[in-house]
Amino acid sequence: MFLQKSYFWGFLLRMSKLLSPFIYYVLVIPISHLPFGVLYGVSNVVYFLLYYVVGYRKKVVHENLKNSFPHLKEKEINEIKKKFYKHFADFLVESTKSLTISDKAIKERCALINPEILYKYYEEGKDVIVLCGHYNNWEYYAVGIAQQMKHNTIAAYRPLKNKFFDRVILKSRQRFGMKMLSMRGVPRYFAKNLGKEPTLSIMMNDQSPGNPKTAYWNTFLNQDTGWMKGAEKLAIKYDQVVLFGCIRKKKRGFYEVTFYPISDDVSKEKPGYVLDKHAEYLEMVIKEHPEYWLWSHRRWKHKKA
Repeated sequence: MFLQKSYFWGFLLRMSKLLSPFIYYVLVIPISHLPFGVLYGVSNVVYFLLYYVVGYRKKVVHENLKNSFPHLKEKEINEIKKKFYKHFADFLVESTKSLTISDKAIKERCALINPEILYKYYEEGKDVIVLCGHYNNWEYYAVGIAQQMKHNTIAAYRPLKNKFFDRVILKSRQRFGMKMLSMRGVPRYFAKNLGKEPTLSIMMNDQSPGNPKTAYWNTFLNQDTGWMKGAEKLAIKYDQVVLFGCIRKKKRGFYEVTFYPISDDVSKEKPGYVLDKHAEYLEMVIKEHPEYWLWSHRRWKHKKA
């Protein structure tokens, strides 16, 4: 029975890879050209399917919310859960739209509130790392920030297993000047290119660390939480300023990005300071509107030793 199931799922995986170009050109791209009013109608259908029919990771979402907000009643947890799935459906259709969205439209829908803080560092010739989380629409952030910056702008990402859609997403995110680098490629890029022109590096640092034994641990959303140390190490090694980038939702489809200072000189801070401040800022914005964080991610799958 096990062999039969393994063969079946392996067959489906191979078929999905073969069908990726068909899905992209026949389904995804036509949807991305739809006007926003129609797209949000599609989003309502996606929400119904995800929440009521498929039940996509409902157990993970519920457990994460329950552990993060133990003071909330079951009714309140369920209300946040529903709002999360509604926002997640919006995120999916908006991310599809980002494949073909215009330069003008993405600037209107991902506005920078205080870019002058970065302009100052650019004039001083300083490199900057902006730490973010999977909060609100990070795809708009990736697509829409580079053309609003004076810095040479790069972003770290984890390559997808599906090579076709990995290329699609890279092309989308790089359309307006962003340079995407695999997480392993970032240190090599820094060693080779920093110093040539001021660089802004965007790093999502709310993913589960690959090795809990080498992670930095603190308390985040009421739980022992491990963080990858890479950003802090790079900031020290290459003398980079560190900021937190917060994406807030104004209304459906419109977002604002605000930058918060973490450290101008990480070498003078105690070990873990950058990651503690990042966790503090991220928790702050999550508590403002908890439905906008990616609760379907298995953030706490590793336990502190």
